[in-house]
Amino acid sequence: MSITINYYPKKNRHFSLGLGQDVGTLRSLIDVVQLFIPNSQAQKKLIKRFDWRISDQKLKSHLIDVLTTSPVSPTVLDLTSEYKKEPGLPASIYAKSIIGAWLDGQKLVRDNNGNILQDIDGNNRRYPMRGWPLRNYLSVAIGFGLLHWDRTSSKVTITPQGRLLANTEHGVGEEFTKSEIDVLIEIFMSYPYFVGFLRALSNSCVSLNKFQLGESFGFANEAGFSSYGGDLYIESLSDALKAGDNELAKEIRSNWESTADKYIRQFGSILSKLNLVKKEKQIYKIEDDLSFEIPSYKITGKGKQALGIASGRSSHKRSVKFVMWDMLASKGEVVYIRTVRALILKFLSESAGLNAEELASKINSSQIQAKHVLNNEVVTDEEVSDHIDGLIGIGLEIIKKHNLFILKDKISDFEIPVNGDDLPKKSNVMHQQDEIRPLLKSVDHRYLQLIELALDSSINSEYSQFESLTMEFIMKQLGFEGIALGGSNKPDGVAWDTEKNTIIVDTKAYDKGYSLAGNTDKVFRYITDIRAKYVNNSNPWWQKLPNDLNVQDRLKFIYVSGTFTGNYLKLLNDLRFRSNTDGGLVEVAKLLLTGEKYLIDSSYGHTQLLSDWTNDQVLYDDYYNDIVSSILNYR
Repeated sequence: MSITINYYPKKNRHFSLGLGQDVGTLRSLIDVVQLFIPNSQAQKKLIKRFDWRISDQKLKSHLIDVLTTSPVSPTVLDLTSEYKKEPGLPASIYAKSIIGAWLDGQKLVRDNNGNILQDIDGNNRRYPMRGWPLRNYLSVAIGFGLLHWDRTSSKVTITPQGRLLANTEHGVGEEFTKSEIDVLIEIFMSYPYFVGFLRALSNSCVSLNKFQLGESFGFANEAGFSSYGGDLYIESLSDALKAGDNELAKEIRSNWESTADKYIRQFGSILSKLNLVKKEKQIYKIEDDLSFEIPSYKITGKGKQALGIASGRSSHKRSVKFVMWDMLASKGEVVYIRTVRALILKFLSESAGLNAEELASKINSSQIQAKHVLNNEVVTDEEVSDHIDGLIGIGLEIIKKHNLFILKDKISDFEIPVNGDDLPKKSNVMHQQDEIRPLLKSVDHRYLQLIELALDSSINSEYSQFESLTMEFIMKQLGFEGIALGGSNKPDGVAWDTEKNTIIVDTKAYDKGYSLAGNTDKVFRYITDIRAKYVNNSNPWWQKLPNDLNVQDRLKFIYVSGTFTGNYLKLLNDLRFRSNTDGGLVEVAKLLLTGEKYLIDSSYGHTQLLSDWTNDQVLYDDYYNDIVSSILNYR
């Protein structure tokens, strides 16, 4: 096992490994791998398809030469290029690459009269597969360790595992032969994410749905691994069904899925085809004659046996886990995050065990080309511990014994690429997380992601996660009851406690700070609505709240954002005066720090907490020292 640090003077290639991406069927993926075997049936069929799939004779000659030269070593462009679609013109009916010629898209090819054209085999002709779906096959095959991608040349070759799968006896469609299943299980038990999926199921005596699994899957709750949250889904779908709003219920079922939830669903589908996982249904009863189902997963006996291969139980030799630098983060400052995590694995693999401080020291002192790998960025021991939690989440077995982290798995050889013009660096968000992380001894570190979600408005697909995770923090960590609402003409959430304190919560994700401009009328309307409770309102969201809340005297509002800018205090005071309601502006950092104070100091209750949220100490420099001093003094 060798994890090496390699220096590249100029920026080299990274690769998206297709985590959770849809490749249609396992059979199609196996077919793509077979294209790398000279003279295979799949390759013969492909070359025959070139006659009508590829119109450029020079290109066809080049691709045939690539496929018939051993070892088969096409470049990424050879495999996935496509003709650019010109605006206003139909897409080309011809392919420009190996996988493009092999895989058909969904759209049928028609002549000028609208008649469907036939291919050479007499089947309905389809346009070549395009874009992202086309490249998924390559990225997933590389991610599973079936193909190897050379970072310098961009050439792709088949791995021993891929060759084993390509040369085994094959079934038809999604019917797999015993030898195929045996080989696939062996391969998949070297893929950390599948191992993590099965291990999570093995720790539960009941089936788990995608939300329950997604909350702790992979690098949980960082960008690219966010789970929408089962509680919000169940509550929202229940409300829609009770109200008879079938259109909204359909939208929730179809669209309420975040990244980690999607990974779980797709991994569950793949593993169920090998009988490692059994699909079940969780039934949620709303009323006597009204209920709904959520698909769930349970590990099978065969799945437990496969997990034994991954973990080296009984007579099994522990599988070597396939890891690439590129799979260690999917969003954010990926160069920095991947490099730190890869260095953690490197130093753990070279030792019998290290504590977090020792790991941080080794990472910070790592050098290549007489320069520090991290370009003078500093990793803390708390940060190392959080990264290790994530590495465990993707399926690697790292245990803690006598304060030492011990890597039980053997890792495949891989490189840590250090690019001269793209050195690992931390973002401003990460620096703020670093400052707060060591102070959070009681607050779950998964909520540090709130800082990123609040300060990065470019994470559009994760925007709803900021709303739901904020409400989850208030309810799960701070002892409030509440409900996440969201959507048009509704606050993002409402929280309340046993003393009937009620808080309207509105979250705003802006990377340059939020000014309140143009929004105070909305919050004023929320306050008016919850107090007046107009029955004839078309969207009576307040009906979901308990009837005994004191919304006249004990109602407050808060805006939660990464930071605030502009004339925020003037606009805040105007809203306070107009609504006759106390309210405040809460930076996420303040939310987390006051949350820590609440959890460690029994004398700091909701009254004090709300007082801090609604005072005029809005910006970081205003409140940080006072809150931190009180936290440290209490300890």
